[in-house]
Amino acid sequence: MTCCGKHHGVDTEPRAFAIADFWEEAENIRTFVFHGTLHSKPGQFCMLWIPGCDEKPFSIARDYDGEIWLTICKVGPATEKLFTLKKGDKIGLRGAFGHGFTILEKIPPAPFKKGEEQKQNVVLVGGGYGTAPLHFTGKTHAENGSDVTMIIGARSENLLIWDKKSEKSGFRTLIATNDGSVGVEGFTTHVLEKLISTEKIDLVQTCGPEKMMKAIAEMCLEKNVPCEVSIERFMKCGFGVCGQCVTETGEKMCQIGPCVSAQKAMSFSDFGNYHRGPEGQKVSW
Repeated sequence: MTCCGKHHGVDTEPRAFAIADFWEEAENIRTFVFHGTLHSKPGQFCMLWIPGCDEKPFSIARDYDGEIWLTICKVGPATEKLFTLKKGDKIGLRGAFGHGFTILEKIPPAPFKKGEEQKQNVVLVGGGYGTAPLHFTGKTHAENGSDVTMIIGARSENLLIWDKKSEKSGFRTLIATNDGSVGVEGFTTHVLEKLISTEKIDLVQTCGPEKMMKAIAEMCLEKNVPCEVSIERFMKCGFGVCGQCVTETGEKMCQIGPCVSAQKAMSFSDFGNYHRGPEGQKVSW
């Protein structure tokens, strides 16, 4: 669904972008590169239109230095069609939409303490392909002077993504896999719980499977650690017209989210339990 022109200065009609490059991140997970910018902020999303097929929302993994990166998992007809496209083929992008992650302000130097730079401690927790947009978030935090820890989870080593990029960006990178094939055997929540018990953490932000994010939100609320989660819902227009992404409380997720506080997320009865499909039917996570 599109609407002519712009909404609050954001393109609501697709602009044509040629696929400049792509590569495999893991099985059925591919990063697509486009030249240009959507002027997005970390945590926002865009709508990707595949001509003759469909349009779907995707989180933005990178939007700087003249490149847009989208890391996409092949999960249905639209993404299956996208994966058949080649370099030079054109798609449509519009956005960026939604409310992104909070970026902590840089702490000014303390008076009379030259050389003692104060840094805030940010922990980002990604599960599966939800890890990709957190790298954009982490880069922005680091530029603002925060120390960044990236916790990356996957079922097994062959499904792990963005760990090397995270290390290359200078983030402390901690890995958890369900089968223990690399990193800690277990879940990202186990790694986060240990960090919370041993360090002062100023902010936790997470993107990935909703059950994982709910567990993280509950943990952070219990430990009094500020936390934000990125909630995925069925979105068609991206800017509050169609109402497809309305929450059980009547709020439009494309406008108040996708990134919301842990407190806000826990106020949704569907969070971590179910979401609604294209016909409004309840679909369990």
